[in-house]
Amino acid sequence: MTLLIDIGNSRTKYILADLIDSNNSRVIDNDCIDVNWLDDNLRLADKILISCVSSNAILTLIINWANINVIEVKVIESEASRYGLVSFYQQPKKLGVDRWLAMIGALSLYSGKNILIVDAGTATTIDLVSASGQHHGGWILPGINLMIDSLLANTSKIEANKDVKPSLSFGDNTNTNVNNGCWGATIGAINLAMTQASKELGSIDEILLTGGNARYIKALLDDKSIIEDNLILHGLQRYKLD
Repeated sequence: MTLLIDIGNSRTKYILADLIDSNNSRVIDNDCIDVNWLDDNLRLADKILISCVSSNAILTLIINWANINVIEVKVIESEASRYGLVSFYQQPKKLGVDRWLAMIGALSLYSGKNILIVDAGTATTIDLVSASGQHHGGWILPGINLMIDSLLANTSKIEANKDVKPSLSFGDNTNTNVNNGCWGATIGAINLAMTQASKELGSIDEILLTGGNARYIKALLDDKSIIEDNLILHGLQRYKLD
């Protein structure tokens, strides 16, 4: 059985490749991954495909564990082109593999469409892919929590917590102002990205949302969008037979 593993900045998502369409992926905090957890959860695999944007410590741990247990491991990296996707980067390997795989996943699910992809996790990334499979670049901005943490860390008299329902309304206290301001900045960036994407391609057929904040963003966007929780894993699945 082939296991797909997406190691993010704070969490790791994994699923058996044959179950990708069941939406039964599992998630674990990176701090909880150790040899005992690997023994309990990954031993049934005979091949592991990995994408990693986190520290090399987790990746090294999994590779060493897999070698001991005679399990084949393949670590995916970004490329100039693959599966109909052509990178916009002059140095393709510098493109984050999470973005690369999200685009491959998007093309596999929505072939022949102009797609704007928003991955809203620790960072929020936005990428534009044309119906022909050409990547047209994108943006990277801090995720919601990073925005709030940065503001609080660099100011002396602003106090806020993150236990506020996402909203774009103007707040009547500092806590709401901080939270809603960060959501407003994120939604504003996505709306501006839609405008820019339309200028470049004429129209956008699909707006795909993934990542931990995808549901909140969908609720705040005026435009129709689709949540694809396993977009990166769908991209990983394409490498199954290589």
